[in-house]
Amino acid sequence: MTPHVLLDRLVALFPDFRAYWDDPGNCFRNDDGSFSLHGAFAEFTSFFRERHKSLPSGRIAALGAFVSDCIASADGDLNNAAATCFVENVAGEDCDRELARHLVGEARKYWKAWGGRDEPGAGLGRV
Repeated sequence: MTPHVLLDRLVALFPDFRAYWDDPGNCFRNDDGSFSLHGAFAEFTSFFRERHKSLPSGRIAALGAFVSDCIASADGDLNNAAATCFVENVAGEDCDRELARHLVGEARKYWKAWGGRDEPGAGLGRV
């Protein structure tokens, strides 16, 4: 997946992320407009931390599925970016509670390794 495709996918899930991404204070976008997968996930982390309480639960569920797919991907850059620049950053924080219910497979294992804590009844039947 290219960085631009990743950005488009994140914006499709959370349209308000476009304005957040386009802000002049975005340090993950180079002067020429280029950016990396890691940078896109890192900037999205800030957006998610700030707005997680107001985001629709269905969108958070879709984000969990998308991030799980990214981490399961054979694309080493994509799975590393999703893991180290998003899941690692939110694991154990208040903003991960709703998201964690929707992480599966390697994404859920990674989340737990970085401080994610299951709440009673959360994630039952998921590995």
